[in-house]
Amino acid sequence: MTLDELKKGESESVEFKKNIPQDKDKFLKTAIAFANGAGGRIVFGVENNSWKVTGFSDDEVFQKFDAIANSIFDACFPAVVPIMSIEEIDNRKVIVAQIRAGMSKPYYLRSEGMMDGTYIRVAGVTRKAEPYMIKELQLEGCNRSFDTTQVVGEITISEINSLCERMYQHALERCKTDEQRTSLKKVSLSQLVSWKIVVQSNGRYFPTNAWLLLTGNFEDLIPDAYIQLASFKGTTRAVFLDKQEAKGPIDMQIEDAMTFVKKHINLGSRIAGKYRDDYYELPIDSIREMISNAVCHRSYLSPGTIQVAIYDDRLEVTSPGRLSPDLSIEQIIAGNSRIQNSAIGAAFFYMHIIEKWGSGIPRIFSDSRLYGLGDPEIKDFGSSLRISIRRKAFDTDPFGVVDPSLGLNVQHQSSASDEAQLRSSASSSASDEAKHQSSVSDTEKNSISNTDSRLSQLNKVNLIRALSILEQIKLDPHVTSDDIAQKIGLSRATVQRAIAELKTVGILSRKGSNNGGVWIIHFLE
Repeated sequence: MTLDELKKGESESVEFKKNIPQDKDKFLKTAIAFANGAGGRIVFGVENNSWKVTGFSDDEVFQKFDAIANSIFDACFPAVVPIMSIEEIDNRKVIVAQIRAGMSKPYYLRSEGMMDGTYIRVAGVTRKAEPYMIKELQLEGCNRSFDTTQVVGEITISEINSLCERMYQHALERCKTDEQRTSLKKVSLSQLVSWKIVVQSNGRYFPTNAWLLLTGNFEDLIPDAYIQLASFKGTTRAVFLDKQEAKGPIDMQIEDAMTFVKKHINLGSRIAGKYRDDYYELPIDSIREMISNAVCHRSYLSPGTIQVAIYDDRLEVTSPGRLSPDLSIEQIIAGNSRIQNSAIGAAFFYMHIIEKWGSGIPRIFSDSRLYGLGDPEIKDFGSSLRISIRRKAFDTDPFGVVDPSLGLNVQHQSSASDEAQLRSSASSSASDEAKHQSSVSDTEKNSISNTDSRLSQLNKVNLIRALSILEQIKLDPHVTSDDIAQKIGLSRATVQRAIAELKTVGILSRKGSNNGGVWIIHFLE
């Protein structure tokens, strides 16, 4: 250790001791905490608060060296073997006990037992582990995750098929391109088994915690696995404007949470050439990412729910559980990640709820800057993690158009993909407006507008949108409004309004359900 390193003070992985304390448990608890985390160093011969190097004389340094090493080895279970060294700082000898991250967690003091003698490191402080934290350490020591743990009960093939179909339909709705939709395969029983959502044994099938969470049948075993939603007046929690609880299958909780958020944040429009597109004040894709990450990565052993709180000046998502010991907030922002619940992660990846590992947080930061909101804030409270994104003035004129004088550098987001953002950005320029109009061929325009006078009821802007929408429907009668929005660079709400107009004038109707139905175009001959 150098003098410069010493001046940085104590941290998550460094602790100073002036001498071997009479109560050896004080440094032994720290050794335990380092072994249960990502490792660390205890430096003897440095004052805690002043960081003054007191050091040890040549006569005593080796005696104390042996005493420290033996105390750690004898007091900890499973055994912790420190890497000991004597170093010189400012011409004084100090003793460094380096503790590696353990492979057989949880580690605890023999004299206190597992439930009372297990310690962890939180924000540079050693503290006793809560019972749920000990369970997490046990799972970590076995290289398992909570969601893959088998639970009591047995499930039928019919129930398995039902979940597979629902996951497929959700994935289909979240596909961003025709290529994704065409290549998407239905999830199979063998995949659920490989993901450890289902356990197969002797021709019988048993649920794991992931099964319970994905089917919504978890209230008895995991009662806190839901999302609390609230909108507040002002910048504190003093006055509720609205509150709700999102329960049921965890993937559907995300959809319910997004509906609540959209209800309580501002919606305006931007005039792009002859087009009027809808814009939320916050990057919707990033909000979805924040909530999806919380659901996927939270600790389901930790007491407490996910909380989505909307204030006048910010939106916050708080997730129960501590940050993985081998990750820092800086590493998360840089794109590093560690999956907390592997089975849920696999299911969410299939359903396009989460994308490439580690890409979510950097994208949230990028979108926030794009909207002129600055960097989001991430706080680690030891037992929970919170990410918040700022809100700022979002004034509109009497027609709901965003005040251009605010200089809001926003792009329309009809999907989470960069491709959709680029299409949207392109459609907002005057030059690309011509491309948008020409996407419907002259032959198509003539054949439709000349044979069907009902289109004359639409103004020029709506006519161009209608023709673009009808072209997409002719190419794929099963296309959804989300897909159309992504393909032609408009918001979902704008497309739905245009479709409603086409239905009103009798040109368009839909047969069947929203997910499995088909569009029918009624042209007059």
